Amino acid sequence: MTEKSRRDFISLLVALALILGLAFWVFRPFLLDFAVASCIALLLAPVQKRLAAAFGGRPGLAAALLVLVTGLLILLPVLSSLLILVQQATVFLDWLRTLSLSTPDAVQRFWHDLPQRFPGMRPWLQWLQAQVTPAFEDWFTQLSAGVSGMLQEVLGRITQAVLDLGLFLLLLFFLLRDGALLRGELRPVSPFSEEQERQIFEHLERTVKGALQALIVVPVVQGILAGVGFMIFGVPSPFVWGTAVILAATVPILGSPLGWIPACVYLFVHGSTGAALGLAVYGLVVVSGSDNVVKPLLLRGTARIHPLLGFLSILGGLVAFGVFGFLIGPVVLSLVISALRIYKLDVLRRGTPSEPSADARPAA
Repeated sequence: MTEKSRRDFISLLVALALILGLAFWVFRPFLLDFAVASCIALLLAPVQKRLAAAFGGRPGLAAALLVLVTGLLILLPVLSSLLILVQQATVFLDWLRTLSLSTPDAVQRFWHDLPQRFPGMRPWLQWLQAQVTPAFEDWFTQLSAGVSGMLQEVLGRITQAVLDLGLFLLLLFFLLRDGALLRGELRPVSPFSEEQERQIFEHLERTVKGALQALIVVPVVQGILAGVGFMIFGVPSPFVWGTAVILAATVPILGSPLGWIPACVYLFVHGSTGAALGLAVYGLVVVSGSDNVVKPLLLRGTARIHPLLGFLSILGGLVAFGVFGFLIGPVVLSLVISALRIYKLDVLRRGTPSEPSADARPAA
């Protein structure tokens, strides 16, 4: 390579790096939505092809139908859980309203009756009242300001979630409709052979399938465990409450606590303080904790990923990517396993492609 060719090649690399950097800067806010939509599109691609053939070769119509069904599967449990949450919040607010109406009379009787019973403590009680009353007023002011800020944050998160959902469904539609075209455009610049790509996509598909199966299996398991806890701690209609936990467990971020925390509040309001605390511990450790056991086991069964690696990938994904981490974390692990297998078989030339995959061994 001549000096001029070397300079031209370096200039080209610098220009490409700048272009890629600018592209990353522009599309960075949408990369997570694109990654999740790509995973779902990979799983739904065979269904989309069959539907397109059934609709007379119209992939756009098939993609639109799948996007509609996906949107309904996401929105129905979310809206149902929010309805249950609103109903329980209404009951709790009614109890707080009753408590707030009765509290001033009780406080007034306390400050009026106690000095009459203990005249010698009158000066001390007057001083205590002068100190406590402003402190309570400041506390209630801070509490109301905190609640107001929390509501604003919740509204902001709901707005962001709606925008993310709309963008996700839009990306899913175009990936389903034009996914084969996009893959064909990227194929000439891919560093992997066709066989390597096939292995990567097969393992990715199994991993995504395992992660999505967890979205169905985990809520059912948590609902059953919650129902058992509701029976143990004396919550009325445990089957109804268990169903509420199943619906709540499908809600991103909040999950099953949307179902069992109102039950704890119900027990507390009705005077069963010990049962409420016991149910809270049971819900936190057993019901919500089952999520960290069932998901790794499902990944082991479908993607043949060791439960420890599956647990760490889910936990790390949630820390790094938030609510979508339950899917992105295992996908990253799947890519790592596929890369190691390609390096072993095609770079180091150890073994043959017909050998059992390296990711299957830890699960044995």
